[in-house]
Amino acid sequence: MLSVRQPAVSNLFYPGQSLELRNMLTEFLEQAPLYPYKPEAVISPHAGYIYSGPVAAVSYKQFLNLDKKKHYDILLIGPSHYVPFNGVSFGYYDYWLTPLGQVKVNKERIDKFVLENKNLPITLNTIPHIKEHSLEVQVPFLQMVLEDFSIIPLVYGQIHYSIVEYIMDYFKDENTIIVVSTDLSHYYPDNVAKQIDYHCNIAVEKLSLKEMEKCEACGKIGMEAIIDLAKRKNWKAKVLDYKTSGDTSGDKSAVVGYQSSIFYVEEK
Repeated sequence: MLSVRQPAVSNLFYPGQSLELRNMLTEFLEQAPLYPYKPEAVISPHAGYIYSGPVAAVSYKQFLNLDKKKHYDILLIGPSHYVPFNGVSFGYYDYWLTPLGQVKVNKERIDKFVLENKNLPITLNTIPHIKEHSLEVQVPFLQMVLEDFSIIPLVYGQIHYSIVEYIMDYFKDENTIIVVSTDLSHYYPDNVAKQIDYHCNIAVEKLSLKEMEKCEACGKIGMEAIIDLAKRKNWKAKVLDYKTSGDTSGDKSAVVGYQSSIFYVEEK
């Protein structure tokens, strides 16, 4: 019997009705600028769409630069918000369901990785995924911008970023795009949040783990991993958009920061 991950935050973080969801995402994507970069990896936020959707759309708009005829694997990486654990957990279902339909999980590649890395703190226990939103909110965007793809979903608990970086490096090939899910600082006044998030934005642009020390992000481990990997692979990085929930909701008293970034190979 096939296992299907049911949506946890449908009707909470995004519309649960497919037409309404598609219309919302279409509007976000139409307003997002298209840059001349093909993503090797992106950073995208994971709050409710009314807050972070316009920022997330900027990351996903760049997927339109990819070859529509090719199949892609999307390595989805985000923090576990609800279940504390050590290591990483693969979302080991056959499919993930969203209001826009089912998305296949590439279990074959996960199986191969687990078999070859028995020394790592890896689990196929899906409990951390049941209520987790950090990966779920990325999937409808992917369904809008890619025609043929499967996902490799991974959440991490307590772990050093170097292990997450190793996992990224293991899976990354020309047909695999990495999506790092994170929000930035949480619940500061808007002006304070922007001062703190400045370090997160500079860390990406300069590929600087030193700047990351001053960055506050729930997905900090994933950010550190992709920054270090990008540095090793000589990728370029660019922050495409940054806003706070104050910019999108109007309430600037206690905000959350959102960043949209891309990592790419500079065309010679």
